[in-house]
Amino acid sequence: MAVDYVGSGNDDGTNFGRATTSKIGFYGLTTPIVQPSVTWPNTGTATTTLNETKCNRLMAALVALNLIVTT
Repeated sequence: MAVDYVGSGNDDGTNFGRATTSKIGFYGLTTPIVQPSVTWPNTGTATTTLNETKCNRLMAALVALNLIVTT
């Protein structure tokens, strides 16, 4: 099976979406979505809770884009 590559081969790189309102989908996501927003909790929170909350919010954003699947 042949592989398709995204990119023009120039040194400037490749972007997906021109704005945060541009919709993208990955891995057969039925409806492409806009860039997920992640709000960080108050830094005054205990470190363990803070890191766990950040991790959960990042995971939710990745799941929304269909980049990871939770089992």
